Amino acid sequence: MTYFIAQIMPYITVTIFVLGVLYRLGRWAGARIVHNITLAPFPQSNAEVVGIYARQIVLFENIFRFDMPVWVGGWIFHVALFMILGGHVMGIYFLGRQFMYIGLSAALSEHMSELLGTTFGVIALIALFYLLYRRVAVDKVRRVSNPSDYLHLLLLIAIVAVGDFMRLFPGYGIEYAPVKEYITTLVMFQPAAIPSNPLFITHIFLVQILLIIFPFSKLMHLFGMFGMRWIENRVYKDPAPGLPNVDVAAARAAGAGLAKSDVA
Repeated sequence: MTYFIAQIMPYITVTIFVLGVLYRLGRWAGARIVHNITLAPFPQSNAEVVGIYARQIVLFENIFRFDMPVWVGGWIFHVALFMILGGHVMGIYFLGRQFMYIGLSAALSEHMSELLGTTFGVIALIALFYLLYRRVAVDKVRRVSNPSDYLHLLLLIAIVAVGDFMRLFPGYGIEYAPVKEYITTLVMFQPAAIPSNPLFITHIFLVQILLIIFPFSKLMHLFGMFGMRWIENRVYKDPAPGLPNVDVAAARAAGAGLAKSDVA
C-alpha cells in the first residue's frame, strides 16, 4: 500500500488534477456570454478592472462587505494557506535555509522556518475549525451546506492537523532533506521509497486525495473566481460580444449602447 501511495499514486494524482482543471477551464472558456452582466459601478478602463481584481483576490472585498463572520475565517485561512504553501516550497527547496539570503545564520534560518510553519499551520487549523463550526451552528449556513462542504472541510482539517502534529512534536516529524530527495525522485520519474514516517505518508496520501477531487468540487473557485471577476467586472460595452442576430461591429460603430466617453 505504501508503495502505491508513494510511487504510483502521485502520477495518477497529478494527471487527474491537471486534466481535470484544464477540462473545467475549457468548459468555462467555451461558454457563450450573450448579454452584459457587468456589475455597477461600471469600470471605465482596464486599470479599474485590475484594481477590482486586486481588491477581491487579496482582501475578499465582497465577503467583507456582506458577511463579516465568514470573511474572518475565510480570509485568515486563505492567508495562512498561502504562507504554508510558500513555506513548503521554499523550506523544502532551500532545506530551511532560505532566510540566510537576508543575513540570518543557517541555524536561525532553520529555526525561523520551523517557527513560521508551525505558526501559520496552527492559525490555518483554528480558521478551519471556525468555518466548520459556522457550517454546523449557524442555521442560514447549515441550510445551504451540502455533504461535500463538510467533507472538504474535514479533509482540510485532517491534512493541516497531521502537518501541525509533526511540527509541534518533532519526534514524529521529518527533516527537510529526505522530503526534498523523495520529491526530486518523483520529478525525475525515478520514484524512490518514501521516508518511513507513518504521519508523513498519511499527510501525502490526504493531500493527493484533495488534489484528485479538486477539479470536480467547489474548490475550483481558486480558478473560477478569475473568470467570474472578468465577466462581472470587465469594462462595460453594449451590445455584448456574441449576442445572437446582432451586428456588433455595426452597432458599436453607430455608438449604440456605449457611454459618451467611449465614443468621444
